Amino acid sequence: MQLRVPLARWGLLSELVRREFGASQRGTLGGGAWLLIQPLFLLAVYTFAFGVVLRARWGGEGDVETYGFMLFAGLIVFNLFAECFRSAPTLITDNPNFVKKVVFPLELLACVLAIASTGRAFISLCVWLVSYTLIVGFPTVSVLYAPLILLAFFPALFGVGWLFSALGTVTRDLKQIADLVAHAMLFVTPVFYSIDIIGGVHQSILLLNPLTFIVQQLRLVLLVGATPDLLGLAIYFASGVFFSAACYLFFRRLRPMFADLI
Repeated sequence: MQLRVPLARWGLLSELVRREFGASQRGTLGGGAWLLIQPLFLLAVYTFAFGVVLRARWGGEGDVETYGFMLFAGLIVFNLFAECFRSAPTLITDNPNFVKKVVFPLELLACVLAIASTGRAFISLCVWLVSYTLIVGFPTVSVLYAPLILLAFFPALFGVGWLFSALGTVTRDLKQIADLVAHAMLFVTPVFYSIDIIGGVHQSILLLNPLTFIVQQLRLVLLVGATPDLLGLAIYFASGVFFSAACYLFFRRLRPMFADLI
């Protein structure tokens, strides 16, 4: 059900996605170049801070370059999630004109957010691949699985958008809560460290984090050169579809209240 709505209005959806990409660059001197500059800047800053200053090494061994690329791979997944999670609570409240238009499908706003965020994640992935090729050399053929891993994460992003945009309309405090949770998630997701160095019950807790599996699978294909857990990705994708379907129904249930809450 939840996919039928955007597909029936593909023209409107594609126009909104195009405007979303253009809005963040409008009026800037760099324009679309910022989509490349930002991930490169993050790669340089985090690698210098953790790899050079703090002398962190991946799993306690390796070099600065390995740590930087491991770190950047984790950030691709985390930033994709964080962008949707932190933006969703204000999707409806930031667009009151759309709420007042009965014919406008508000559910498309979450779709636009998920698609635009995933598009930026793919750009970051391309930056990773180019940087790795220039500094280390050509990656293994397993990198071809990388888009599949991000796509397995894609349905869950729709659910995040529908769930938190609806809840954010009911309570405006959710935006501040989402910012706090996103900061915490950065450190309880194995972005800056390998999960292998965490033992016992703490590792089990980290494995409950839904981002952990995607982060590990992306690193597996990008840097280890191994085949991902295809069955696990299929289960993850199916779970994301069920999650997004439930969130869509929840969104539709609260939809009649939005006009009174804006």
